[in-house]
Amino acid sequence: MKPAAFAWERPDSLPALLARLAEAPAGVKLIAGGQSLGPMLNLRLVEPALILDITGVPELRDARVEGDTLVLGACVTHADIEDGRVPDLTGGALRRVAAAIAYRPVRNRGTIGGSLVHADPAADWVSALTALGAEVEIAGRS
Repeated sequence: MKPAAFAWERPDSLPALLARLAEAPAGVKLIAGGQSLGPMLNLRLVEPALILDITGVPELRDARVEGDTLVLGACVTHADIEDGRVPDLTGGALRRVAAAIAYRPVRNRGTIGGSLVHADPAADWVSALTALGAEVEIAGRS
């Protein structure tokens, strides 16, 4: 099956993304890796009027250490973590979790944000980050 028709936009900054979300029609979906949303679109489990591609937002690709806290943007891929392009303050636990997710093409495109937002109870990141006491910060307009 193929997805229903939808509009596609790619904001290039976090302020532009947040402004577009504020004015977007109901049912807008965000996409980065598309490893979860893509199949849902093809099966018509979701039929958004608009998809916002967040991969053009540099802040969402960021991975940095602030004090003793690792801060990961929503678009950080499983492969970024597996390959050590992201600092790992857990002594390798994050890399081991990432390496066990699906297979390499999924890890190349799949994102930590997508894994968390879909909240599948069987998802690797939900359990691992809960065990590590992680916190999730959601950006919004003030």
